[in-house]
Amino acid sequence: MNVEFVTCPTCKQKLALQKYITPGSLVVCANPRCGTSLRIIRRRPLQVEPVPEAETYHVDYRPESYG
Repeated sequence: MNVEFVTCPTCKQKLALQKYITPGSLVVCANPRCGTSLRIIRRRPLQVEPVPEAETYHVDYRPESYG
């Protein structure tokens, strides 16, 4: 199984991400209380950053959710 783990910077939830997710991709925190949109910054080491809410208001925004 090609999975890497990263921690949500907002709620500290541990997230499992598939290796095919590329830098620049958007994902959503799997914690139902958090739901923060995250952008993959780099793969080695795996690093994410929160996406400002204003950037998520467009028709093509469809992040993946991982838990």
